[in-house]
Formats: sequence, structure tokens, C-alpha cells
Amino acid sequence: MDPRDRTVLITGASSGIGAAAASAFAAASARLVLAARSAEPIERLAAALPGRHLAVPADVSDRDQCRALVARAEAHFGQVDILINNAGVGLAGPVATLSPADVERAIAVDLLGPLHLIQAVVPGMRERRFGQIINVSTVLAEQPLPYLGGYAAAKAALERVSEALRMELRGSGVRVTVLRPGTTRTGFRERRLGSGGERRRVSSRGVPPEAAARALLRAARKEPRTAYVTLGDRLSLLAARLLPGPVEALLARAITWESEQR
Repeated sequence: MDPRDRTVLITGASSGIGAAAASAFAAASARLVLAARSAEPIERLAAALPGRHLAVPADVSDRDQCRALVARAEAHFGQVDILINNAGVGLAGPVATLSPADVERAIAVDLLGPLHLIQAVVPGMRERRFGQIINVSTVLAEQPLPYLGGYAAAKAALERVSEALRMELRGSGVRVTVLRPGTTRTGFRERRLGSGGERRRVSSRGVPPEAAARALLRAARKEPRTAYVTLGDRLSLLAARLLPGPVEALLARAITWESEQR
């Protein structure tokens, strides 16, 4: 759908992909509802962007805060046309030693947060027979890397929810899209849960968050089932499907773990 004069709700909008997406959609003349846990960054961002925008601090892992966020968006702009579930938290560590508390937090933000917001916006979208939900996932949901299994699992669950939701909303006028970014140059890795870090013999420099933001804007306009940021991301998953054994062997050799105390 054309985002012009549409109300777009973006979570995780204080930095990285979310902030870049806010700038991209504002430039496309969308009305924005910017959400993040901290009020100051999104208020500053909203004030700097052209057009009418609303900043609402919210922790997406809290169902009541998600409901209040959507209620404020609807009260201010009348409706939510596009929901971009971008807020997320990373999780690193060997699967055998992952902290249950860290896993629960990752699931609360990466899976339950989008679910809370989907449940809040779908009734209105169904009634209007119009809307789009874009869930920001990762290429790791399809092909995880060693020591990122907890994060990959949370995002894979989000993709399965997205696929079921798409079938449930078939014929309703509401579209569901999954965006799978690869490595993106943000502070996401520094803020992730878990202790220690992986050492990569070969690493990707990644793309700037603006590239992911442009992919989100294209996804809003074209409404695909699945979208990617780069051709390389798409080809890497194709290689993993065609040659799973060799790809897993390569990744196991290329990435090792160094433990440390938080």
C-alpha cells in the first residue's frame, strides 16, 4: 500500500532500523506512531521529522502497555494502517548454557511483543478490511548461526505465527509480511542478552540501517509475503537449503565462542 497519509506504528523506533524506518516513512508522507521503552529518543526523533507524528513510550513485552499504545494511536490518528513490529532483543550463548531468564526475556520481546500488538490492531483492520502487519525477523530464523540459537528460535517462532496469521486473515484485506534482514550496522549486538561473545573467522561488514528501512518501505508498497534487504541475504538462505550439511560444517568451523562474565 502507498504509505502516504497512512498511519504507521513502528516499535523499537529509538535507534537502528526503527529510527531509520521512521525517517523513510516520514519522507514518504506517512503519519507515524513511534514506540520505544525510553521516551526521550523517540520524542526527539518525532520532533525532527516532517509531518504529524506521535511518540509513545512502551515496553512491548507488557501486554497492557501494547494495548495502551494502540489505543493512543487510534485516538490520535483514528486508526493504525501499518504495524511494523521492529522492537527486538538479541541473545547470544551456547544453547547448552543459555540462561532461562535471558531466553524468557528474548521470547517476551521478540515473540510475545509482536503478538500483543497484532492482537490489538487486527480487530480494527478486519473491520476496515484494510491494513498491513510487517514483522521484522532475521535470516537467522531460517538458518541460525552457532551461539545465536536462542535468538534464532524466538524469531523463527515469530515467523511461524506470521505464516498462520496470514492464512487466518486471507480474504480480509489485511496483509502480513516478514522482513528478514541480515547483518546490519547498529548497536544491536552490544545490547544483546547473554555473556561472552562469538569469534568469527569470516564476518560480514553488514549494511547500514537505512538499507533495511528502504526494504521496509518497499515491503509496505508491494506487500510481499517475505522480504529481504539484500540479494546476498536471499542467496545465503538458498545455499543453506540446497547444501545444509556443508553449510553447517562451514559455520561450525568459522564461529567459535569465548566466554566472559557480564
